[in-house]
Amino acid sequence: MNARIPLLALLAAASLSACSKPEAETEAVKPTENNIAQYVDANAGTIASNTRSSGPWELGVVFSASVAGKLTQVGTRMPEPGMYRVTVWDFDTQTVLRQKTVEQSSPDQLTLANVDALGLTPNKKYVISVNSQSGGANKKYFFAAKNGGGDWLPFTKGSTLVHSACYSKTAPAKFPNDVSSVKSELYGYPEFTFVAD
Repeated sequence: MNARIPLLALLAAASLSACSKPEAETEAVKPTENNIAQYVDANAGTIASNTRSSGPWELGVVFSASVAGKLTQVGTRMPEPGMYRVTVWDFDTQTVLRQKTVEQSSPDQLTLANVDALGLTPNKKYVISVNSQSGGANKKYFFAAKNGGGDWLPFTKGSTLVHSACYSKTAPAKFPNDVSSVKSELYGYPEFTFVAD
């Protein structure tokens, strides 16, 4: 009887190990991209980041992906902590595709929040925007401009092409197109996480 217990344990362990997937069959974790903040940070020598304190503003970035993939998070990087509304818009129809209030607890800290995955079509334009108001109060927001002035948009980082900036003076959610096709400044630093298919 005692000889059967080790034999049964060996058989149970063998059957469990046979159920695991071989390494080739396990799904590889795909890299994530947060390209707006990474680009601004990587080019700090030529692009100056400053703050403004007017508002309220819906501060947008027009972008497209060069490959098929999914937008899985949205986020903020504002100079002051707060609860900020981030919206992803269809550029052509100006309809809301995703919207999330992001709680940013630290100043100048990229804070991301999960959203239902949004499939992005290659080379189709989208807008991501952040509203500069939190709790009914206008908050400071970042803007980036090229040292010495001049256009510096569009830019490509990873799988993302940032075409231009845009904005509207509003507290309620509104497609940010009062001023569009801005090529010399980037506003608010709304961010998203992109995962290629």
